Amino acid sequence: MASPYSVIKVGGAVLDHPNALANLLTALAETRTPFVLVHGGGSQTDHMLKQAGYQSEKINGQRVTPQAHMDIVTGALAGTVNKRIVGIAQHAGFKAVGLSLADGPLLYMQRNHQLGCVGEPSIENQDGIGATLLTLLLAQGFLPVVSSIGVDQTGQLLNVNADYAAAALANVLGARLILLSDVSAIVDATGKPLSVLAFSEAQRLLQQDFILGGMKVKLAAALLAAERSRRITAIAGWAQPESVIALLHGEYRGTCILPAK
Repeated sequence: MASPYSVIKVGGAVLDHPNALANLLTALAETRTPFVLVHGGGSQTDHMLKQAGYQSEKINGQRVTPQAHMDIVTGALAGTVNKRIVGIAQHAGFKAVGLSLADGPLLYMQRNHQLGCVGEPSIENQDGIGATLLTLLLAQGFLPVVSSIGVDQTGQLLNVNADYAAAALANVLGARLILLSDVSAIVDATGKPLSVLAFSEAQRLLQQDFILGGMKVKLAAALLAAERSRRITAIAGWAQPESVIALLHGEYRGTCILPAK
């Protein structure tokens, strides 16, 4: 039987539009649908790194994170951004609880040494701790708000791409995945929005030159979830709460990727 839960990921850029986040969460609170909220925080992290005199770079949409940056990245994502979202969610009517991927841990990580202190969720080696903790919270009516700071087996804190983190959490919960962005859908080479994609079509799209950076990562994460959790995954816009609610009710909005056959 399919999980009753969903995993919704919002990018940190939504905090540049706090009224939009408040409107989204208020609309979601009215549905009384249980979900896990995963967030990034790229713009806030960039700002705090710049204030500290650091320059940051990305490779294929993922932030290179030297050890010297980790205290700032952790403070930005698991501290400032997480607690701001928790506060907005509580004001919208949720019993919101701030977590990071390191708590529990929700996910076990493998370190990507090419990117520094960057973690990638271990797909095969999850022992159920994350699913147990999240299910306990969800069953009691709490909203888990999860930042993308993880930890490896040595205790090293790691920066994790939030799209990949959301996909991995959807997999361990068997949940529906909705990745929210500042665009309402993936578009093709001509700029036409793509509505529903078969798994194989999405795989081919991922190889196209015009799919770059953050959207490439988002599409790869959606494919991972569609393959592993066997659920339809969606990429949609956070500025359209009605579309997000429709997705929770099983309708097609944004770009929906069908599970692998």
